[in-house]
Amino acid sequence: MTILGIGIDILHLPRMRQVLARHPERFVTRILTKPELQEFHAIREKAGQTNDDDAPVRYLGVRWALKEASYKAMYPHHKLTWQDVTVVKQGGKPCLCIPEKERFGIGNTHASVSHDGEYLIGQVLFESP
Repeated sequence: MTILGIGIDILHLPRMRQVLARHPERFVTRILTKPELQEFHAIREKAGQTNDDDAPVRYLGVRWALKEASYKAMYPHHKLTWQDVTVVKQGGKPCLCIPEKERFGIGNTHASVSHDGEYLIGQVLFESP
């Protein structure tokens, strides 16, 4: 295994809540891919029914942190955009879907997220093909 890049990002969740309150639709359509956006709307609707305001914020926070970490892992060789990376869950674990990863020279991808109180951290590791 040859490591292509490692990236990490930490997020203070109250900051994400503030941004979401100020620019809800503009913000989510900018950082989420279409499948993520559909999932976010379902989570937000369910949260409204159960009074769980934290679920949409955590959902966005995980995607923000992993996408930022992905950008950092590839910079300065490539500048991944928000739309280049989709975060999916497989067996409860976050996984990165990068449709054009061959174009960026990315082989296997690894992602990890941890939450503690008001903070969330996301880390990614990219292997060369």
